[in-house]
Amino acid sequence: MRFPAISKVALARRSLHTSSIARVPLLITPEQYQDLPKNTTLPLDVSWHMPNSTRSALSEYLSGPRIPKAKRFDLDEVAELEVDKNPLSLTHMLPTPERFVEEVRKLGIRNDDHIILYDTIGIFSSPRALYTFKAFGHENVSVLDGGLPRWIEEGYEVETGEVKPTLHESQYRAPKGLKEDWVRSYEQIVANSEKPLSDTASDVVLDHRPRPRFTGEAPEPRPGLSSGHIPNSLSLPFPSYLQGANDKFPYSSFKSIEELKKVFEDAVGGKEELDKLIVNQRTTVFTCGSGMTAAIGWLANELIKEKQGKGLKTALYDESWTGYALRQESKIVKGNK
Repeated sequence: MRFPAISKVALARRSLHTSSIARVPLLITPEQYQDLPKNTTLPLDVSWHMPNSTRSALSEYLSGPRIPKAKRFDLDEVAELEVDKNPLSLTHMLPTPERFVEEVRKLGIRNDDHIILYDTIGIFSSPRALYTFKAFGHENVSVLDGGLPRWIEEGYEVETGEVKPTLHESQYRAPKGLKEDWVRSYEQIVANSEKPLSDTASDVVLDHRPRPRFTGEAPEPRPGLSSGHIPNSLSLPFPSYLQGANDKFPYSSFKSIEELKKVFEDAVGGKEELDKLIVNQRTTVFTCGSGMTAAIGWLANELIKEKQGKGLKTALYDESWTGYALRQESKIVKGNK
């Protein structure tokens, strides 16, 4: 069954329609999704699970349930896999523009289509997919807040069984290139780690792994990989941004804008410090275990900017902790500092 639309959603209808001028919202609810024009809206399942998980995102998509007409955008399959560009064989690294275009064409995606990204946890891998699309200049893209679990919980239709193939590839126009200033390399991270946090010319690095992995007290989920953290980085576990799943709401979703601002304030040392970072446009770099949940922090900041018109200048360390800790020459800090 479908729930009837409520009046307050109708007020936002025009803002949700795709166009080459108006920006679509970064985050939408299942109810708002129902109001989108069907011929220019495409849902994508972008689910991903940790390497120590027993779940298979692909198997769950193929069997269902899934959002009707959803295609599968696999962040690991689309990733940069060429050895000269990804020598450590890391997962879900940003692809080349050519690889990105190849995949979206196969899925029948057009440049003006409004892409709705969702995952099977609520908010987990969908922000990383959003980051990827926007890094290549596709602006008509939103994340479904609460993902598939919220969609099901609120009573909307789902598909199961065989997935209908894409009948025709699109003629998606290639992007001009990757937004290079959105990404930090290993070499940039190492150079930055040698500067104290007090150096206003340095980037502020926020690590989104659970704190026990940051301090080195808990192991990494990837066998043989040391825990600990990059010198002069700060801990900000990604669940801090989210309302976690519970008995009432079996999915994770983003906290309010004011709560998100408080999360950043607490991480960088208070409101005054956060304001300085924003005013001076000192870059904040998000990192995590493999570049996945770091994008949750990236999106949290984008939501603040969308609502209030200002926020942090940000980038993402694409290799994240896995790429950093795999290199024997990397300096690893254990403990709280």
